[in-house]
Amino acid sequence: MAPEPDPEFAATCARRWPGLRVTGALSARKSQLLTGELDGVAVVAKRLARPNDVWAWYFAREVAIYRAFAAAPPPFRAPRLIAVDDEILLVEHAPGAPLARRRRPAAELAPGVLDALLVTCAQIAAWPGTFPRDPPPPPVLAELRRRFLEDPTAPAAWVRDGIARAARVGILDDPAARALDAAIPDDIAACHGDLLLRNAYADGATVTLVDWECAGPHLAGWDRALLWIQLADAGRTALEQRVSDVRALHGLAAFALVREIAIVRAFGGADGELVAALAELVTRL
Repeated sequence: MAPEPDPEFAATCARRWPGLRVTGALSARKSQLLTGELDGVAVVAKRLARPNDVWAWYFAREVAIYRAFAAAPPPFRAPRLIAVDDEILLVEHAPGAPLARRRRPAAELAPGVLDALLVTCAQIAAWPGTFPRDPPPPPVLAELRRRFLEDPTAPAAWVRDGIARAARVGILDDPAARALDAAIPDDIAACHGDLLLRNAYADGATVTLVDWECAGPHLAGWDRALLWIQLADAGRTALEQRVSDVRALHGLAAFALVREIAIVRAFGGADGELVAALAELVTRL
């Protein structure tokens, strides 16, 4: 069930954009999201749900990325920037519906949808625009590393540091950590960075990606690795058939599973299925 629009947030948006008609709200853990219409355009208003230095850094990145897209329109589909005011980001509402509602849906995608996602990944890598380069402040950087969170300003370091940390906290043993570190590529490419299927909206054969705060340079193939851990077995096989380096895909997917295990443990959830999937990938490596 969708949440009710926050009255204070709705009133703030209406004061800033008098023509904005709020129609609903979307669920999100760290942000407040309102849906509405402004001058005949379906829009989403976004602000942080509460003060937080980590999410504020990501939010500032997302604003900068939308401005970069406005300056150098990309060949891939991303919501159009409508306006930014104080701490509110107003963007076009992506058409269609998200490909998943859960973080790890074991999804079965139509071949055309998977191909559209992979084409989008290639287009992001080839986009000539500039992603933000400012590194996080030291306290935010420390928190990113502690929580295995994406850092596009240090694309190799955050993954390799994460592998070492996973060994220290017992998610990986030392041989597994060495196998992952050896398997992941050194190549860097621009990625969406948080390519969860719930961040991909499909409208027929058209795919639009939302939530761009993690976008920027990453180890090449990071987006495809995120896709791999969200797919059912048939989809994983189809994805493997569409990449040139399956070992690198599996190495990055293994790290993506490490990160999922860390997230689940942080919230006190059951991680047995994830641990088993990680062990199987490590065996392949």
